[in-house]
Amino acid sequence: MRHLNDVREADIRVGNDRGKEAELLQFGLSLREALASYRVCSLSKTFNNQLLWAHYASGHSGLAIEVDVPSADATEVMYDDDFIFLCDYIGRGMEAAVRAALAKKDKVWKYEKEVRVITRNLYYEVQEPIDRVILGTRMSQFTIRALAEICSAQGISLERAVVADWGIYTVGVPGCG
Repeated sequence: MRHLNDVREADIRVGNDRGKEAELLQFGLSLREALASYRVCSLSKTFNNQLLWAHYASGHSGLAIEVDVPSADATEVMYDDDFIFLCDYIGRGMEAAVRAALAKKDKVWKYEKEVRVITRNLYYEVQEPIDRVILGTRMSQFTIRALAEICSAQGISLERAVVADWGIYTVGVPGCG
């Protein structure tokens, strides 16, 4: 875990814990080391938000890949502006502190409807096949043709995002699906 988009992610504070300074220092150092060993795969429950397309899909020229993640592997992000305090996790253990730190963002990010896979593995292997690929409205025709061939050969549904005044919807891509 190097950088997440909310500067307060994994930001655990020390509160007014007089008399526990040594314990807090040791737990905090251990937590910092533990956090460095985790990886985060950030996903969204939705494809129809213009901010997501602008921020994460190269200004609508990228794509979204729809997959199913087992609920046991998925951690829903909690949106809250309060700080997390180290003293609240000393008795609960390192895993609880890591999960709390990596599953919380400020409320301003709520539009992302984020779900995370938090793991120590180098990669997360998706168990089920890709459900569909959604192309951004600004994707180049060359890339669309290439993806149409790949998705068709793999039996993956390929759709194109369309931005309307009432929201974002998808339409099928001819020759695929």
